[in-house]
Amino acid sequence: MKAKVNYSETMNTDELLITCHPDHPNIDEILKFIHNCEKSNFHSVKDHKGKVIYLKSEDIYSFRIENKILKVYTLKGTFTYNQRLYKIKQHLNKNFLQVSKSEIINILFIDYLKQNKNGIIEIIFINKDSTYSSRRFLNSIKEALEI
Repeated sequence: MKAKVNYSETMNTDELLITCHPDHPNIDEILKFIHNCEKSNFHSVKDHKGKVIYLKSEDIYSFRIENKILKVYTLKGTFTYNQRLYKIKQHLNKNFLQVSKSEIINILFIDYLKQNKNGIIEIIFINKDSTYSSRRFLNSIKEALEI
């Protein structure tokens, strides 16, 4: 079987075209696999070389906008994601929490919190990376983390 991928910056949604013989023995299994991947919490991100990689939501500790680019942080590295933060938020489970206008974190990766004198919370992850909450989201953070 031959596979070919065409990337297009102009497309708003992904489109997959499979061309095969009508009697292909595995086409139903392939289609089922594709639909399951689409329904599950996988995110197609790009590494620093532009290679597309699929990440599970549970492997991600932060979605963060930096210089108008959405970055995805995992323990294995940082990736870029061609998606809007508010659209991602709609598909995430209860383990994810928006801590600022530009960041959503996975609370399962929090190591500890530090409250600064100005009321902002510094969030330290298990890999010692850190981020800060904004005052606007302070109440929802305290409620979600029960502090």
